[in-house]
Amino acid sequence: MQKIITILIFAGFTGLLLSCGPKKQQQPEKAQEQRGLPPSLQATDAEIKLVQLSEKEQKELSIKTMIVTNNFIDYSVSAPGVVFPAPNHGSIISTPINGRISRVNSFEGHWVKKGELLFEIQSLEFGTLVSDYLQAYAEEKYQTNRLNRIKQLVEETITSTSELEKATAEYDRASTALRAAYSKLRAVGVPDKEIKAFSETENIDPVLKIYSTIDGVIEKNFVELGQSVNALENLSRILDTRDVLIRAYLSPDDARLINVGDSVSIFKREKQENLLNATVTSINPGLDENSRSVIANIIISTRDGWPKPGENLRLAISTSSQQEIIAIPVTTLTYDGNDPVVFVKKGNGIFEKRFIQVSEIRDQYVFVTGGLNKDEEVATSNVFSLKALSRFDIIAEE
Repeated sequence: MQKIITILIFAGFTGLLLSCGPKKQQQPEKAQEQRGLPPSLQATDAEIKLVQLSEKEQKELSIKTMIVTNNFIDYSVSAPGVVFPAPNHGSIISTPINGRISRVNSFEGHWVKKGELLFEIQSLEFGTLVSDYLQAYAEEKYQTNRLNRIKQLVEETITSTSELEKATAEYDRASTALRAAYSKLRAVGVPDKEIKAFSETENIDPVLKIYSTIDGVIEKNFVELGQSVNALENLSRILDTRDVLIRAYLSPDDARLINVGDSVSIFKREKQENLLNATVTSINPGLDENSRSVIANIIISTRDGWPKPGENLRLAISTSSQQEIIAIPVTTLTYDGNDPVVFVKKGNGIFEKRFIQVSEIRDQYVFVTGGLNKDEEVATSNVFSLKALSRFDIIAEE
């Protein structure tokens, strides 16, 4: 009897163990299923995320939209500018030799014409140059006459050809010396008519005359009457202010948008009205060492003497994109983390949350390079409200 009871107890215990075993193996699978997200909230990369607005939300938000187009975009770049003398409209007058200022013919603020006498410099060095020229002139004249006589004698067979060759060589040396003396006088600024006059006068006046090289106003004289000067010392500075050069200082990012020929509006710093219009003449290829900016050069004719060299200005450069691009207003853009996002209208009260690629953002426009197509319709108002609703009202569409 005890053996039967023992067998029944063992069989019951074994059956209990067998019945409990499979249940313990299924519990981890149920727990794992409970820890996962519901299928409606599990997102994949292929999903399109939509925001569905109720009739009440549509009425309250009144979201405005626009049709996306791709075209040439006009925009304006603001930049500071500084006025400089235009190329070939400014000149430094300097002395080519040592001497003493014996005459000052024009003073600061005077308008002078090209070729007008400015200074006279009394110089022993200049007197020596004139003397060398006169000696070379006389020698060349003598050798010319001598060569002509020997040529005639050779033709009459009175003199040998060797004498002619010798006379020719001496004439060539004299001619070369005369050209060298003439070149030295021209190098110090003596005009041809004065050089010619040296050979017609008996006395040498060792006074070098300095003439204006351009039309313009004498901005500054650096010397006074009776002052001794050394060679290459500055005497005066002349500016022709009828044309000026304006340098616009641009950031490297803005400079990429500017092209030669773009229109420019010029303002005074303290005034808002546009005073002059011009175009970009050239753009420097590198950064300025001092300002670390790209410089756009603008040459313009002044109006009533304005602007003047040294003046600071404000510039607005109007330019356009070089090819058709998609540009949308800044108000259409928001961000999901670091990724730019827009909301594309897909139906009545339905907006798709769309990630896009942006090349750059200007003051009013966002330039889109990917993720958005022509003729699509995007939200332009209450974008942040759509962004907030997209966190809760997302439906998956396969």
